[in-house]
Amino acid sequence: MPSDKIDELRREIDRINQRLMSLIADRQDVSVAIGAVKTARGLPLYSEEREAELLATFREDATRYDLDPDYVEELMAVVLEHSRAAQRRKVNGDS
Repeated sequence: MPSDKIDELRREIDRINQRLMSLIADRQDVSVAIGAVKTARGLPLYSEEREAELLATFREDATRYDLDPDYVEELMAVVLEHSRAAQRRKVNGDS
């Protein structure tokens, strides 16, 4: 494969990476907003049932996108973990 084709494909990967970062940031913002609503209503931040539903959906979606469900579940479990941490920071007034 010529070097210019590799460079072109790498630029495309870079664009995709930027979109992923933007989507992760958007998701975290919404997650923090949900955490604020839950706190205001006296609800717990963490719902084991909701997380189990999400992880099952991620696995199903992975199959539709021809991705390894274990990989997607692992990746999204990290996203969920960091979302909870962002919610806790917001609730506790941390930056």
